[in-house]
Amino acid sequence: MTTITKPSKRFALLFRVFFYAYPILMLCLWLWSDFSDTGSWSNFGLAESILRGHTIQPVTTWQRIACFGASMLTGGAIMYVLRMLSRLFALYSRGEFFGVDNVACYRAIGIGLIVQQALSLPQGALQSVILSFTNPQGQRFISISVDDANISLVVVGLMVILISRIMDEGRKLQEEQQFTV
Repeated sequence: MTTITKPSKRFALLFRVFFYAYPILMLCLWLWSDFSDTGSWSNFGLAESILRGHTIQPVTTWQRIACFGASMLTGGAIMYVLRMLSRLFALYSRGEFFGVDNVACYRAIGIGLIVQQALSLPQGALQSVILSFTNPQGQRFISISVDDANISLVVVGLMVILISRIMDEGRKLQEEQQFTV
């Protein structure tokens, strides 16, 4: 039992730290990324994923802060998933493996993954508008894109929801056996 509960405490703490660190790291990323060098490791592919080959004028501070705000559309969903993962591993660390709360955490994680992908469409569009806002008229653009990572995460979210339903059925069977004499 300690082989599960001890690492689960560590994972619960790790996901709690990620929950609080995520918005801080995203703000730092947006404030200090260099969008003029699209090949730079320091912008973690932000320029390529949002701009899709379009050119932009130098990015101002208000654009960086606005893009951070837009990134928190999906960031909120990511933080929700991190919170649910922390809660799930906290349950595991207490030795609770097949309870109602576990099922609820799994379901919430699946829904959070799907919502995050749904919010990535308006986020990318909003960020492309914000980043091209200082371009001359006629060179501003909006970019909406879906790639295989978006689709894959929706499928993963649906699978996690299915797993939560299977766990709920297993929990019900376990409760029935517990009360059977």
